[in-house]
Amino acid sequence: MPAIAPRVPGGKKTVIILVAVILIISIVGLNIYRSRQQVPLEVVTATAEIEKMGATILASGSIELLEKQEVYAPSDRLVREVPVRVGDQVQKGQIIAILEADSESLSLLDAQARLAEQEAIYQKYFSPAPVDMEIAEAEYKQAELTYQNSLRNAENNEKLYAAGAVSLQELNTAHSQLAADEALYLKAKKEWNQIRNGLEGAERRSQEAAYHRAQEAVKLAEQNLAQFVVPARIDGQVMAVQISAGDVTSPGQHLITIGDPHQLEVKAGIGEYDAARVTKGQEVQIEAAAFPERQFQGQVVEVSQKAFINKNTQSQQVEIPVRIAVDSEQKGLLPGFTVDVKIITVPEKDRLVVPYEAVAEKDDQSYVYIVDKNQAKKIPVQIGLEGDLSIEIISGLEKGATVILNPPEDLEDGQAVKPIIEEVQEGSQL
Repeated sequence: MPAIAPRVPGGKKTVIILVAVILIISIVGLNIYRSRQQVPLEVVTATAEIEKMGATILASGSIELLEKQEVYAPSDRLVREVPVRVGDQVQKGQIIAILEADSESLSLLDAQARLAEQEAIYQKYFSPAPVDMEIAEAEYKQAELTYQNSLRNAENNEKLYAAGAVSLQELNTAHSQLAADEALYLKAKKEWNQIRNGLEGAERRSQEAAYHRAQEAVKLAEQNLAQFVVPARIDGQVMAVQISAGDVTSPGQHLITIGDPHQLEVKAGIGEYDAARVTKGQEVQIEAAAFPERQFQGQVVEVSQKAFINKNTQSQQVEIPVRIAVDSEQKGLLPGFTVDVKIITVPEKDRLVVPYEAVAEKDDQSYVYIVDKNQAKKIPVQIGLEGDLSIEIISGLEKGATVILNPPEDLEDGQAVKPIIEEVQEGSQL
């Protein structure tokens, strides 16, 4: 009788499970074997380090006097006197040049005389002194008395003429005198009333206008004369004198410059794309070819609100004028020097940086690959300032992390890598 084979518990289902388990174990083992046999990708790396980094804008400009007075000849004139020399200290109002100005001097004297007349009239009617009122009242009463006497005399002469006691000529003389005295009386009466009560209406406006015209005439005459008898408009030092007594000037000729050599400024131009980054009060480093070993300090005092085209450049680029005050205690710079300026838009401080080559971007997200246990690990990061060779990492990375430079596009998260360390180069100032 044939032997009966024992039945496996669970039948076919158990066999299937056993086969699946064996298959999974085989696949996992194969992957482990392959991973052990995989050759790691060699990658160039660098270390995330702390460096000092800030942001600056470079520009060039020229040194000028912060406050100055430039004197130019208004016309052809003989130079009569130049009472100052280069280096002299002058005070505001001091005469620094005298040109021939006889006609202008006479015009000023005439305008001053007319103003004095108008001031007397203005004072008389708009702000009379007690003595003026007393004089006007006395003149009015005297004119009234004279008029009354002339009136009585004319009436008497009419009676005498009717009686044949006086001639027609004598009668006419009496009438003429009466008319003259009446006119003087009415004038004195009017002035007395005007002084007591002030001018009104059109008369008041007319007198005020005449007074103001006289004032303006004097100002204009003074301005005309000041072109030829030139006063210093500021306290300062004589920086340049280009005339001598006996010279004859030509229109527009530069004569004298006054300024303070310790109060200097730089006039520079920045690109339109940098305009939003420059503001009043920012610190500035200034370098001049005359002092290659020195660095001067300054501060932005004005950023123009209007751009212009710099025609001195081949591309005629658009620039925004910037004024920079040079610190007054720093000596050596002279007006006219050409200088390079570095405007510090973000002060330098310690920041975490990596080389530019470490940062990649996809879908508006910056990221780096770091080496973690010999595997590439993708880390999202937030970037900040950008320097010449390095870029700031604000978040997502820590100091000392090993970052992969120029990661291949097909580099995968978790892929085995073999790092080759490359030192971060300094020079991270923007």
